[in-house]
Amino acid sequence: MFQKTRSFSVLYGIQRTLLAVFYLATVLSLFWIIFYFLDNVLGLQGVTIILLTIVYLVIVVLGYSFIHVVSYIPSNLAGAFDPIQNAVADGSIQTAGDMARDLSAFMVTFFNFAFFDIEYALVKIKNDKAAWPAEKDPGEMGLNMADLDKRNETISETIYIGKIKLQKGAGHLYLTPMIFGEDNLGYIAVITRHRLWKVFRQLLTEFEDHFVDDQVVHILAGVTGKIA
Repeated sequence: MFQKTRSFSVLYGIQRTLLAVFYLATVLSLFWIIFYFLDNVLGLQGVTIILLTIVYLVIVVLGYSFIHVVSYIPSNLAGAFDPIQNAVADGSIQTAGDMARDLSAFMVTFFNFAFFDIEYALVKIKNDKAAWPAEKDPGEMGLNMADLDKRNETISETIYIGKIKLQKGAGHLYLTPMIFGEDNLGYIAVITRHRLWKVFRQLLTEFEDHFVDDQVVHILAGVTGKIA
C-alpha cells in the first residue's frame, strides 16, 4: 500500500503555529503597554488594575478562541470531509437519503466550536425525505418544512430564519440552498446554539459550494449521467 505524504497538513500546521505565536507576542506586548499606561500615566490603584487585567485576559481568551476556529476550519475541513467523498466514489453512499443522513451527521460532528456550534443539521435533497443525523422528526424540532421549501426557492446563499425553541433552551435556524449551476438540488437547514457571525454564515455557503453540491450531483445522476 502506498504511503501518502502529508505536505499540506504540515504547511497548515506551521501556518497555525506561526499565527498563534504572533497572537501571543502581540497580546503580551499590549499587556505591558496597557499596564504601564494604567500604573504610571493614570496612576490607578492596584485593585482597579487587577480588575482591568482580568477583563483583558478574558478578551484575549475569546480572541484566541475565534482565531482557533477561523484557522482550524480551512485547514481541516477538506481532510475531514474526504471520507464522504470517498464513500460517494466507491458506491458506499448510493442514494439521496444516504447522502443526506451522512452529511447531516458530519456537519453536527465537525462544526462544534465556541463560535460556530451546529446542534442539529437537516439535509433535504430534491424531493427525497429530509434527514437528521439521529432520525429526528423535523416537526418535533418546530420546523415548518413547507416554509423551508418555499424559502429555498428564492435564495442563493445562507440566510438567518430566526430563533427556534429546543428541548433545552433555544437555538438559531439557518437555511443554505444547494445549488449546482442553474439547478436547485435541495437545502441544508442547521440549528446553532449561538447566533452566527456573518463570516460563519458565508462559510456555510462556501462549504455547500465547494464540497457538497458536486457530491449530490453524483448521487442524483447515478448511472444515467443526468440530474434527477
